[in-house]
Amino acid sequence: MTDGTYVGFIVLTALGAILAWCLVNSKDVVRSDGSRVIMMKNASWRSEILGLWECLKSDIYIVSLFPMFWASNWFYTYQQNGANHSRFDTRTAALNNTLYWSSQIGGAFVFGYCLDIARYKRSVRAKAAWVALFLLTMAIWGGGYAFQNGHTRAHPGAPIDWTSGGYAGPVILYMLYGFYDAAWQTCVYCMEMLLEASAMANSMPGFMGSLSNNSRKLANYAGWYK
Repeated sequence: MTDGTYVGFIVLTALGAILAWCLVNSKDVVRSDGSRVIMMKNASWRSEILGLWECLKSDIYIVSLFPMFWASNWFYTYQQNGANHSRFDTRTAALNNTLYWSSQIGGAFVFGYCLDIARYKRSVRAKAAWVALFLLTMAIWGGGYAFQNGHTRAHPGAPIDWTSGGYAGPVILYMLYGFYDAAWQTCVYCMEMLLEASAMANSMPGFMGSLSNNSRKLANYAGWYK
């Protein structure tokens, strides 16, 4: 990359900082129904930690989601380094990254929409999401295994360029990685329909969001997630 590339990044970053000053103050925002934004008092770090502990004591079943929480981020190092960086040249890896994150938009839209279909019970949506994730995991990561089978760091082979023959399959796989990541994250944020599917109504879509209508408790769930 040339110096101009880095200058471009710096300019875009500076523009973003300037645009932030153009945002309307929260106290001046008026919704379409005439209501105003209620600014909540920021919690202290002590109350946040205490809230996590109280959440764990009162809703111990959240531990059953910990494996899913853990699995939501571990694969980035592999996908972006072990697969993308090691198998493709620099410009193609950059293109792959653009397509990866663009595919996440599609994954979030599809799963977010499906998990929000009100005519189906939460338990039905949860079970359908589990089945969909299982099938996607087997198909996409099975394809990843086939792509990486025989590839080692000692024998990486010639880097793939987007003009090379046979690029279509690997790039589709990498886009599916991005789609799958968004699907998984969307489902995690929505989780727990299976445990308390009928306990609450009108919560935010997904698994974790179905646990409670209390925004404070949902924040604690998200805290354990991250």
